[in-house]
Amino acid sequence: METLKKFRCKNEELIVICEYVQIALQRDLADFTAYTSIFDQKYLDNFKSQIAAMRQVVFPLEMTKELKMITANLYNSMDQLYDSLLRLEGYLKLAKKEIPMSATDFGIVPLKRKTQQRDAEGVLQNLQQVIANIGKYKEPLIKWGMSEAFIDLFKKAFEQIDKGNNKQFEIVSSRRLLAAENMNTLNALYEQLMVICNIGKILYRKLKPEKRPDYTFVDLMKKVRITVNKEDNIAE
Repeated sequence: METLKKFRCKNEELIVICEYVQIALQRDLADFTAYTSIFDQKYLDNFKSQIAAMRQVVFPLEMTKELKMITANLYNSMDQLYDSLLRLEGYLKLAKKEIPMSATDFGIVPLKRKTQQRDAEGVLQNLQQVIANIGKYKEPLIKWGMSEAFIDLFKKAFEQIDKGNNKQFEIVSSRRLLAAENMNTLNALYEQLMVICNIGKILYRKLKPEKRPDYTFVDLMKKVRITVNKEDNIAE
């Protein structure tokens, strides 16, 4: 039976929120200990170790490295494809009397847009249309200078982007499965986080209100969105 998630944020965001709160707790440990002795150095060390363990689950090092490498290769393939599309657009203009199609109707313009958006699925879909139109109008395009080697660039681009997209999906799915298998531990970490945050808000509501955002989930989320996007550029 699947364990229900108790927190309303991404797994990656939870880890970074916990790390922010860990830093705040370390800074304010004396205040917390004065309030109740359960918040001692041992408690802080335990919280740190739980966060570190879950970071390895949510951001598995080897998977993350491989994912970044695959994403970089995908983007490089899209950049090369964009350059080929500019050249294809030039051939289309040269053959405009024999090919009664605009760059948009040919599929070039929407495909360029998808490459700029880094939308692999959209690139693959639109690239199929462009390849089909190249085949349909191959004779006049070759007449105006297009080579067989240039045509092959589009087929190779499709193969590379399709392979990279599939591998990317496979790794992201594996990461999600790994996190799902550890959902009980992630839930427990969230519950511990909430205990610390609740006490922090009590301690600093009036005494030092400038510290309250360090223990307020909504405020922490605003900070974390930027950090997580840097660490994990594949949106769930």
